Formats: sequence, C-alpha cells, structure tokens
Amino acid sequence: MTFVARTLPFACVLPSTSTVCPTFRTENGIDAGARVKEANKRNDSPFSAEGADPPGARARLASKTMRFLPADGRRGLGLPLGAALFFGACAPSAAPRLPAAESRLEPLVLARPEPPRDGRLPLAAIFPAVGRHALSGVQSLNGARLAVDDVNRAGGVHGRRLALLEYPTGSYFLDARQAAVLAAEAGALAIVGANSSDLSMAIAEQAEARGLVQVSNVSTAQDLTLDPVTGRDRAFVFRVCSSDVVMGTRLATFARDTLGARRAAVLYEVGRTYSARLARSFVERFRDPAGSRVVAEFFYLALETDFRSQLRRVQAFAPDVLFLPGSFTDATLIARQGRALGLGATLLGADAWSSPLLFKRGGPAGPAYFLDLCWPPAGFGERYREAFGQSTQGCRAALAYDAVRAVVAGLQALGPLRNEDLESALPASRRRLRDALAKADFMGLTGRVRFDRVGDRRTGTAVLAVEPGPDGPRTRLQSWVGE
Repeated sequence: MTFVARTLPFACVLPSTSTVCPTFRTENGIDAGARVKEANKRNDSPFSAEGADPPGARARLASKTMRFLPADGRRGLGLPLGAALFFGACAPSAAPRLPAAESRLEPLVLARPEPPRDGRLPLAAIFPAVGRHALSGVQSLNGARLAVDDVNRAGGVHGRRLALLEYPTGSYFLDARQAAVLAAEAGALAIVGANSSDLSMAIAEQAEARGLVQVSNVSTAQDLTLDPVTGRDRAFVFRVCSSDVVMGTRLATFARDTLGARRAAVLYEVGRTYSARLARSFVERFRDPAGSRVVAEFFYLALETDFRSQLRRVQAFAPDVLFLPGSFTDATLIARQGRALGLGATLLGADAWSSPLLFKRGGPAGPAYFLDLCWPPAGFGERYREAFGQSTQGCRAALAYDAVRAVVAGLQALGPLRNEDLESALPASRRRLRDALAKADFMGLTGRVRFDRVGDRRTGTAVLAVEPGPDGPRTRLQSWVGE
C-alpha cells in the first residue's frame, strides 16, 4: 500500500514499510496535509477575506508588537519540537506518538494593554499579528485604528474619546480565546475581531459567556453567530459581513437570473467547511428540475494541483457556469487547465477569490465573476497607504473600520456614560450596548449597516467581474445582489 503525503515545501511518497520520511505529522499522528491546506488556502487568506499567508510571507505590524517567531506564532516551538515532528512524521504505526503539542504551549498574546484611567471608553481589537492569518490580521487592525482616529477627531462619543486596546495574537484559536479573556478582564465594552472564522469562534465563546459584545469584520462561518450545539443565536456576537451560506445562495441567484444559466457544475474541495457550505447553498438555490435547471457536483482533495480529470468530466456535463468555491490559487490553476482543455463555461467564485494575484498566471478566455463582502469606497485605499505605508486588498480593513463604527453607533444610542457605568455597573453597560447594537442602523464606510435577528449584517453582496485584457485581468464592480 502506498499513499502520498503532501506538505510545504516538499512532498514525498510513503510506502507502508517506510520508517523515516521528510514530511510532518499532526499531533494525533495523521498526515498534515489538511492542516497545511488550512494554513495556506482558507478563506481567511491574506488575499481573501479570511485565509493564509503565502509561503514565507511575514506581515508587518505598524507598532512595536511584531516579533519574529516560528511560522505558527507558537512560543516553545523550537528546534527540539521541530526535530521531533520532522523525524517522527513517518514512523511506523507502532511507534509511540508525540503528545499533543498544544497542551504544553502558552497562548500567544503579544501585548496586554493597560485599561484607560482617564475616562476614555475602552474598545478591544483582537487580530493575529504572526502566523498564517497575520497579513489579513494586520490590515484589519489598521482599519480599526483608522476608525478610532476618526471618531476621536470628531469629539468621541458624548464627549468621551475611545481607547483602542490592541491584542495582537498568534493565528491559533487558543491565542484568540486568551486575548478575549484579557480584554474582558481589562474592562473592554466590546471586542472587534477577528479576521478568521476559527479565531472569531474562539472569541465568541468568551464573549457570550462574559456578556461582552463582539463584532467580526470578515468571518463568514455560518455558526459564528448561531451556536450549532444549542441551535440558538449567540446574542452578543455580530458581524458586518455576510455568511458563506448567504453568499452561495446569492451567487446562485446571480447565475440563474443575470447570466441565464440552466446547467451548473460545482467543483469544490472535500473536507473544507467553507468550500462545502458555499457549494451546498449554491446547489440548493440553483437546482430546479421543473425549471430545467440542473447541477452536477465534482470535488478535489487538499493540495491537489492537477484538475484535468475533474475538468474533463465537467466538460462532458456541458455546464453554462462552473462554480469554484475555493481559494484564488485553486481558481487560477483550474482556469488555466480548463482553458487548455477548451472548457467554455463561465467561472464563478466567492470572497476567497479576492486577491490581486487572481488569474495572474493564466485565466479563462472570457469574463469570470465572484462575490465579495464589500466594495471599498474610492479613496480608502489611498488613505490606508498614506497612513501605513502599504496597500490593502479586499474588504478586511474597510469592514474592520465599520465594525468599530457599529460599536460606536451602539454607544451613541446609550447616551452619556458615567464613570460607574465603566466600573461597578460594567456588566449592565455591556448588556445595554448589546441591545443598542442589535437595533443599530447607520451608513458606514461600506454602505448601510444593520443586523438581523442572529447578528448578521443585512446587506447586499458585491458581484465583481474579472475581465481578461492585454495587461492582465482587470477586476471591476459588476452589480449587487441581495438587500
């Protein structure tokens, strides 16, 4: 029996009798391909709404808290553990397993700011500054900083300025959870963050348990605001973007009503929740045998790079549209290979396509379309570049700006707060803020901001067209779908 274990920066073939091989094993002894895939192509990518830094990328945090640490931001993951993982990865099944590394690791929170003592209103920001979500996290934090600066320049909230308590973390859920504990203990009125669904859900557990408002900017997992165990909504958890299920449904509506598609194929990644949920919601909305609309589903595995066998089956189905609910890297490979095979279907995607690298190394012959969480207003990119000396892609910074403005809208509705409202009466103030935020309705940087009964933003979704050109693909706003 032979199986292939793929990882970065290399892959190897492992015969069943192998004892040593240069790959890595996860803490429970299984191949690390899924973990690597999660670390490099989640929809929490720095080039998408939520996913992974490109190999070797290191974000720069515009403060003194950025440190050079191991790739996943762990303290204690030094040479001994790396060597153990390296040489233990392909040991025979009878070999003893390493104990779970996480059980021995200290949560990584790079800064623990002191709560303000001067009457300012404390607002916590929790975003990763190292690890696979760092680039996206730094851009999100910078968007929150811009919003706080604007509020304070305008006089604050009822005469009180905001104090942004910044908690830069690693990219692991334990880090985000510990930061949420620290923010609650520091007296924060609310938390803005995070930029990744797994981190945001770790924060949500603490926010809900402690009665502390949380507003995420780009976390799209359906169960962030709705507890899958109890089936009840998380009353203190909000987000200023759509969920992945909403995006899949709206993309199907666009394909059906705008593109006039009657036959759709879906090619998605097995084992990735984001991809599967988008695929399922798209299929459920699009399929209508009575209306002559049919769907065929195809799949691929983590880290797969040759999609030609799937694309030949797609081609035999002869779809009008092909939905690719994966990363921009997968979409680029599939587009290039599909074009070589003569595939003529219009390609569709979601927010994980949001990257300046989309189709740079080959794309479809005609226009492709994808949904994104917003369309940042003109001038925001230039302002961001002037403030931080680097560009921002997609919606992370703009939606973090609106996450702060949502909290501010709730605080304004409360009226002036007394000192005791920030001290002995803080739990009651947090509950009042939650109730006010649930009723908020204002014009933000990215459009109208208001929330439904579970805390998701009620908003339209941007449809972006990617058109080929002599100087490479060009992305423009095509239209909006939904509210």
